[in-house]
Amino acid sequence: MDVRKPLGLRRAYCRPGGFLASAADGSTNTAQRKIPVSISAGDKVQWTCKRPMFIGFGKGSRAAERSCVHMGGSPVVAAGRTAEVLSYQPGQVLKLYREGMPRGMAEEEYQISLKVYNTGVTTPRPVRLAEQGSRFGVVYEQASGITMLQAISVNPDILHEEAARMARLHLELHARDIHDLPEQKTVLKNRIQHAPSLAEEEKERIVDYLMQLPEGSKLCHGDFHPDNIILGEKEWVIDWMTGMRGNPAGDVARTLVLLQMGTMPDGTPNEAVKQFDRMREELVKEYTRQYIESGSLSQADVDAWRLPVAAARLTEWIPEAEKANLLALVREALDGSVT
Repeated sequence: MDVRKPLGLRRAYCRPGGFLASAADGSTNTAQRKIPVSISAGDKVQWTCKRPMFIGFGKGSRAAERSCVHMGGSPVVAAGRTAEVLSYQPGQVLKLYREGMPRGMAEEEYQISLKVYNTGVTTPRPVRLAEQGSRFGVVYEQASGITMLQAISVNPDILHEEAARMARLHLELHARDIHDLPEQKTVLKNRIQHAPSLAEEEKERIVDYLMQLPEGSKLCHGDFHPDNIILGEKEWVIDWMTGMRGNPAGDVARTLVLLQMGTMPDGTPNEAVKQFDRMREELVKEYTRQYIESGSLSQADVDAWRLPVAAARLTEWIPEAEKANLLALVREALDGSVT
């Protein structure tokens, strides 16, 4: 929930292939900085980067906006399409939805985040709802550290280690029974029915298929990826606005769709795209191996959820290239075994 950039860095720049940090001594060798700790929100740091390495994860590729915010004394810690994160009182930040976003969004996020926090998950404590003029938001405890995404960007050599950590954290979430959260199938069904790229007949077939999948009562994140994990004194899992109750197989399928389908921005150099694809492939492979080897799910269990998860993602703000990939996945499944 805070800036999540390495301590001791005066300025940091990122190139399309990852982060290049300028350390306090003027050097740029950060390869040995395994898990840097964070600066505080009050430090004046200028970020000139435009793209972190794994563009395309999560809801509307928020990683790019969260990771590349110019502070310069401004209270804005991070900014996305739907909300800003502002420095608030000591030890707190305010996630403030943008003008025109309904109060209900902030209320739902607060309630879900509070229920998740009360289960014992290491996540920032939601303090209270807040209003600024006609804008609504949630005050949170400040989480210190850097995202797993940033840690891998600084030192790609730790990719396998972090993929294993990611699988472990996901398994720990899925071990928890939860009540009074949105139901996974209900959420997916609603999104599929509002997917603008799908024909009505396609929506009906996908929803019918979804309803046949196994139910679940476990805690599911709904947007679990390396930019929603903060590494510091604790291992924080953040951004629970999509938290739900359901089958872990669907939650893992969502993570794999995010990791596999994300695209780099137009104009990214070919070499950076190739590096991105290589590292993404390794991350997916190791995360999946570690999760499946736990024995809680089979690969077939996860694959069964790819169709409805991919179709539901079509309602989100995503680049056209990713949307085309998702549509191809959905229609290939519809042309295959789904009846």
